[in-house]
Amino acid sequence: MTIAPCLPSEEFWLLPRSPRTPGWARAFFRAQARAWGVAGATAEAAELALSELVTNAVRHARAPRGRQIGVRAVWDGVCLRIEVADAGDCADLEPAPPAPDDEGGRGLAVVAAVADRWGHGPRPHGIGKTVWAEFPVRG
Repeated sequence: MTIAPCLPSEEFWLLPRSPRTPGWARAFFRAQARAWGVAGATAEAAELALSELVTNAVRHARAPRGRQIGVRAVWDGVCLRIEVADAGDCADLEPAPPAPDDEGGRGLAVVAAVADRWGHGPRPHGIGKTVWAEFPVRG
């Protein structure tokens, strides 16, 4: 019996830049991961990274008023990929190391710690950047 490879499936959400946006992104992602059957440590790590990336887009992207945040999740049966796009530039991704008592400034370190791979680049069709992270399913 031959099993056909899983065709990639993706979801995209366009969200406003608002303090509530990270929570909305987590809720949408959690429901989609469940629908795809992705659970456990993979889904939890991806949700944490997504939350950090969306929070960064809301707080730090120097973008004109009214610009939205694009969130994309892709599942191919082997690896879960999340992407967050905003109208800021890649220079936003070079923060100074936080002081020990700073309450923020560790988002990308969290992403690097929980993702198998992550990176960023300019958006292919417009202003801004996309930051992505990948989470292969082990076992």
